[in-house]
Amino acid sequence: NKMKKYIITFLFSLVVFFILGGVFGTLVFLPEMTSWYKAFPNAVRETPDFVSGFIVGLVQLIGAILLVDKLKIIDLKSGAIFGIIYSVALWLIIDLQMMSTTNIVTYRYVGLDALLSAFMGAAIGIVVTWSLKKYA
Repeated sequence: NKMKKYIITFLFSLVVFFILGGVFGTLVFLPEMTSWYKAFPNAVRETPDFVSGFIVGLVQLIGAILLVDKLKIIDLKSGAIFGIIYSVALWLIIDLQMMSTTNIVTYRYVGLDALLSAFMGAAIGIVVTWSLKKYA
């Protein structure tokens, strides 16, 4: 029963992740990465590697599901707040590390990514919380 609720929750959150990731990727991140490729063609891929990006998404979703369940977050507002903190913290760590080691990432990009990560994290947190509660 516990595995069933995890699988259903994972599938719901994966759909939300694909929808929001697709919109944000198309409208924001791909144009940004195109400018990075033009500026640093020997260091940046022309198109992102889908497999590694998908793995990052899976790790983020699985972590969110397990943490929401283990922390016993049951109301949607708390799920949204958790999702915001979790997602923004994760991507700030990644982006600021990239900024500290390259000349590619800017503070403007870090801020934009944090904002979009907050929105996506809230949505994922709500979906995960709702699903875990519904299928408990």
